[in-house]
Amino acid sequence: MQDLQAEVTSGLLQFPDVTLQALGEDGKGPDSVLCGKFCGGRNTLAWLARGPQLEVVNSVTGEHLSEYRFSGGDQVLPTVRAVKEFSWQKRTGLLVGLEEAEGSVLCLYDLGVSRVVKAVVLPGRVTAIEAISCYTGPCVSTQHLHQSLRWLFGVAAVATDDGHVLLVDLCLDGLSGSQSEVEASDLEVFFSIPAEVPERRATGTREGRRLSFQLQAPSGPAVSTLCYIRRTNQLVVGFSDGYLSLWNMKTLKREHHAQLVGGRIPVYAVTFQEPENDPRNCCYLWAVQSAQESGGDIVSFHLLQLAFGDRKRLASGQVLYEGLESCNECYSLDLTGGIVPLRGQIRNTKLLSCQTIEKFCHHDGSEESVNEVISPETSVSVFSWQVNTYGQGTPSTFLCVFDINRWYHAQMPDSLRAEEFLHDCPYFALWSLDAVTSVTSPTLILDVVVQERSLSRGVPPSHPPPEEFFHPGTYSFDGTCLLSSGVVHMTCTGFQKETLKLLKKSGPSIIKAIPETYNRCLVAGLLSPRLSDVPPSSLSQEEQFEAILSAAVRTGCLAFLTGCIKHWASEEQPSSAANLRFVLAWTWNKVICTKDELDQTCAPLFDGSCNFVDPQTLRSLQQCQLLLTNLGRVLDCFLTEARELTEQGFANLRKKQVVTSLVSLYVQVVTWFCRSSLLPEGLDDDVPLARPFYNYPLLQSYYTGRRQQLGRLSRGKWDSHCLMIDGMVSQLGEQAEKLWQRDEGGTGKYPPASLNALLDLYLLDSIEESDKHAITIYLLLDIMHSSPNRTDASIDSFRTAFAIPWGLVKLIQGFWLLDHKDYENSLALLFHSATMRPVSWQHWRVLECLMCQGEHRQALRYIQMMKPPMSSSSEVRFSLRVLLSNRCVVEAWDLLHRHSTELNMEELLKHLYEICQEVGLMEDLLKLPFRVTEQEHLEKFLQTDADVQSHELLLAHRLQRASYNPALQLNQSLQVRLMNDRDPHLRERAVTRNSPLDRCGKILPRVQRNLAGERAKPCHVPSPVIREVSRPTPLLTVTNKANAANVHTRATFISKVLSKIEEVCIGKKQKAHVSQRDSPGATEPAVRAHRLPDAELPDAVVGTPVAKLGGRWHTREGTQNLLADTESLSTREDTQSGEKVELLDTPRRRARRIPHARPHKRDTGEQTPAQPNEEPTTPRAAVRTGRRGRKRRSILEESAGEEAFSQGPGGSPLLLEDINPAGREETSRTLRERTPRTRSRKAAVHQKLSAEENESFLFSPPLTKQTKKFEAGKADHPVQLTDLDPDLSSQIVFSLPLLRSRRKNLSSISQTLKEPELPAKEEEEDTKSVGKQKLERGRTAKSNPKKASKTTRKEGPRSPPPVEIKFISPFASPVDGTKSKQKETAGAAERTL
Repeated sequence: MQDLQAEVTSGLLQFPDVTLQALGEDGKGPDSVLCGKFCGGRNTLAWLARGPQLEVVNSVTGEHLSEYRFSGGDQVLPTVRAVKEFSWQKRTGLLVGLEEAEGSVLCLYDLGVSRVVKAVVLPGRVTAIEAISCYTGPCVSTQHLHQSLRWLFGVAAVATDDGHVLLVDLCLDGLSGSQSEVEASDLEVFFSIPAEVPERRATGTREGRRLSFQLQAPSGPAVSTLCYIRRTNQLVVGFSDGYLSLWNMKTLKREHHAQLVGGRIPVYAVTFQEPENDPRNCCYLWAVQSAQESGGDIVSFHLLQLAFGDRKRLASGQVLYEGLESCNECYSLDLTGGIVPLRGQIRNTKLLSCQTIEKFCHHDGSEESVNEVISPETSVSVFSWQVNTYGQGTPSTFLCVFDINRWYHAQMPDSLRAEEFLHDCPYFALWSLDAVTSVTSPTLILDVVVQERSLSRGVPPSHPPPEEFFHPGTYSFDGTCLLSSGVVHMTCTGFQKETLKLLKKSGPSIIKAIPETYNRCLVAGLLSPRLSDVPPSSLSQEEQFEAILSAAVRTGCLAFLTGCIKHWASEEQPSSAANLRFVLAWTWNKVICTKDELDQTCAPLFDGSCNFVDPQTLRSLQQCQLLLTNLGRVLDCFLTEARELTEQGFANLRKKQVVTSLVSLYVQVVTWFCRSSLLPEGLDDDVPLARPFYNYPLLQSYYTGRRQQLGRLSRGKWDSHCLMIDGMVSQLGEQAEKLWQRDEGGTGKYPPASLNALLDLYLLDSIEESDKHAITIYLLLDIMHSSPNRTDASIDSFRTAFAIPWGLVKLIQGFWLLDHKDYENSLALLFHSATMRPVSWQHWRVLECLMCQGEHRQALRYIQMMKPPMSSSSEVRFSLRVLLSNRCVVEAWDLLHRHSTELNMEELLKHLYEICQEVGLMEDLLKLPFRVTEQEHLEKFLQTDADVQSHELLLAHRLQRASYNPALQLNQSLQVRLMNDRDPHLRERAVTRNSPLDRCGKILPRVQRNLAGERAKPCHVPSPVIREVSRPTPLLTVTNKANAANVHTRATFISKVLSKIEEVCIGKKQKAHVSQRDSPGATEPAVRAHRLPDAELPDAVVGTPVAKLGGRWHTREGTQNLLADTESLSTREDTQSGEKVELLDTPRRRARRIPHARPHKRDTGEQTPAQPNEEPTTPRAAVRTGRRGRKRRSILEESAGEEAFSQGPGGSPLLLEDINPAGREETSRTLRERTPRTRSRKAAVHQKLSAEENESFLFSPPLTKQTKKFEAGKADHPVQLTDLDPDLSSQIVFSLPLLRSRRKNLSSISQTLKEPELPAKEEEEDTKSVGKQKLERGRTAKSNPKKASKTTRKEGPRSPPPVEIKFISPFASPVDGTKSKQKETAGAAERTL
């Protein structure tokens, strides 16, 4: 192995210029030699000193950390002679020995503040410093020291050039005051240990003195090195004459003093090394002799064996050897003896560094392992040196590693024999640092350090590994070289890695050098142990190549394989294709062999044949996992680089790659279960296990009970299988269910019958890897919480081992808590921002689980926080149920509007109505605004429901929407159903229901009420009778052209009325005079307008009902029909109870006069109104009884039903004649159709004109304050339209009251209408015309029967009903009823009267 070379991993990292300048200022003096060392331990520090200048840098980056320039007395600068790292009270510093003109000074330099904090004067010239204790006062950490030393606060050993060794008190308890090297304290030396150390120390501290104990008196030879070994509690003192002394710090006595075999060469360095588990309690001490200070060329290593009587473990955890029995030199190595091949004669040899690297195995934490005295598993000593030869300008630098455990294994030879070579030595390895020297030349190397954590061996090629694998030449490590100008990093690789590098570089050309490569791999220990005893000549070239491929796969040298595959795939040579087929076949055969080896290793883990996992099993599992991973990568390279594969070949290659990756993942999971002590799986339930184990019966019992409980809670509305783990398992598919039914007792559901069934999930290729990990995490939660010692460490380690996202772990924990009824903590985890967002099916599974267990509020909270997406009607229906279960009707209504379409509208509405009816929210639902479609579905839903309450809700809904006629029909149908029901509760509900419906029905005509009742009755459809009739013969038909009629609009009518108001007012007096002359015995009652009280006459507002009046006023429809009838009656002659209606001719119009009967007398206490035209004998005059007469009577009944005049406050009639305020055209059209069918067309035209021109208007006074008050007790005179303001007359409109509370007494109306007879043909045409017009004008024809039905009943004298009056201005502005307008109206009335 003489060809092992170190490689430079970084260039020269130079120190800052300030450091270089400070160190170069004092480079001219004879004593200004630059020195520097790395600080030991894990501190990344290095110090450099020249003269009085001290520089501290970072050993990794070369960064400047601290600097200090020491001062001395008498203007003479001191020189730094010795430096040692020192740490105390979480502070880091250096112990610095300064040489002055008349002595020395020991300084404690604090790196944190970059100044000296303690200083003490020393006798003689200081040569070495060593820290003994950094603890303050007596404590557990100082129990191994002498009692007198325990009273000191920090102890340092100082040696001088005359052999004087002192133990100095550092006084670490008094660091508050500042002290420099100029103001150093005096030293009080005790040659023997005094009895009163604390008192002496206190006295000396007050007087500014430091205590010190003399360990060795000046003996002449200078002390060259000091080293304190903590495990043996000994201070090693090396002298310049080759002697070595061992001082026990417990007894402060010297236990050994002898000269080394090397003679009077100075002992330059000392290092300690401990073997692994030596039964004789032996440890070793390396002593290096070197004459480099004097320019000599001798460097030799001497290994001393220290045998102790006891080895124990202290309370502080430290291992301590006690009772030194012997100290003998057992091994030596002379570096100038020719073990290193050099090109010339050695001129100078210089030791650079020596250090020991140890690694301890970790104990399992048990009580036995904690109290066990452990020894290092790995213990190597590293030495480095430089050799200058004559004729060579650049020195050669070397580094060697000595493995004491392998030295034990090699039977502990006393030296490296001359016939042995370094590459054959099992315990010694050498690396050349010439590559580093070439970078640093001509700068010399001051020190070399190896990073302890970087020391490692390569991957063993097999188990057990071959013997060559444990040679120190297999070590690889990183190091750093300290130079005067900077630092250089390097790496030293073992012979294995060197060989693997050679394989990587050679690539496809290795085919030409297979034998040489095979031999090199064999020497490096990369081949299988079975090939160690097989001569290479007995193997074929293919077998050797397979061995090389196996070594590359085991060691992870995949670059060699992938490089060969890429090169052969790109070549178009026949040999390349053959090589590819050979490598592919070998790869797949290797996978098969590894799988067979894995099955043999895993079988005892599941069959109960073993109770624990030994280290050999773990190593085998790791080796299988590593091989399968690397083989999978090789197959990936084949898939990527394969170019000329058939479709079937590519599919087969793809299957091989998938199988390899699945088995690799399976091995990785099994290995983790073994490390977590969950495997092997114990099959004997009677044997208690201290470790966590899988208790299948316990988990099976729990989850069976949970499923039964959910089945009872679901009540058929919910899915009883709503556990989250059941949903997770169902997502795996049928393969997982069949797999879990394979074992005995398996049900195909969670939990699996064994861990073997769980781990076999990782062998299924149809399941995603994340889903497999999710099931495993859920099972681990069950295992951890079913064990007595709960811990989540296994979950964290599993997540780390397989790089599982933390969000997925939180999601599974939330599901587990939900299945275990911890709803609050479950939702807290699911709502956490770091938790992975659930997928769609998980959202609805969580909601279904919550709803099934009655957690409606939690389900609503989940929807509000997570806002799960709704992609189907079932999800929308579920959300509606959640919202309605929490009585969120408005939110559910809005959700339905946002997610409803034409296809699912009916389905969602029906679902919504059903839930509202189920939870009792129909009343709240009916308060919401409905669209036409929604209302139709609601009525359909309520009608199809057989429950009476549904029909009652529909009834209330119709009343709320003012659909009185359908409401009455529905109520009538309910009454019919109630006839056969004897339930008193239902009858009581019917009585309660009928009360408001009777009041609502009063606003409808009797005909409609009767029609509603008739429609509700069951319809008896007669059975059909089929008769055969002869084919009808068509008759001759003549088409007559319809007569065009004149169209009179409402605007024309209003215009004519306004133009003739003045003529009506002028002809009023003449009309009265003619009436008195023609009928001297008939007197017309005067109409007096009473002024209503102010409290009963509020200001008129558009649409505001007059609710303060004692009675209600007549309706708008009644007024319209009354005017229409009076206008039609003005065109013909009628007789009424013997009274005569006369038509008066005037120069411009014809007027008619209707005499009135005298009003009946009444008591003053009654408010009985006087009815106009009242006949005491017959309530109604006789009319024609023929077809014409029946038609006329129906028309008269319609008009008479609406001619119920209202009464004023004084009981006087309020007359309204000959006007149609609603502006309808039916009256004029009726007149136009009826007039041509009278005696002659000329007379009809004359009557038509007189009807339009000669009209008398009687109108009730408007509900405004009158300026003129009439006297009480006088009869009221009818106020005609001529008395009113023409503008005001067009502004009065009557509106229908909401609910009529009282009925009119219309029995007193006895007006007789007489109409001349018409021919029969004209009667039929008139009837058809009237019917046609009524059908065309649905509103008028529909309203007349309603009003006519109200006139058939008679009631006692009551106040007229109030009416809602709307004042509408012709200019679309309401009349404000100001006093000026009232005065004009009153004045016009007075003038008319």
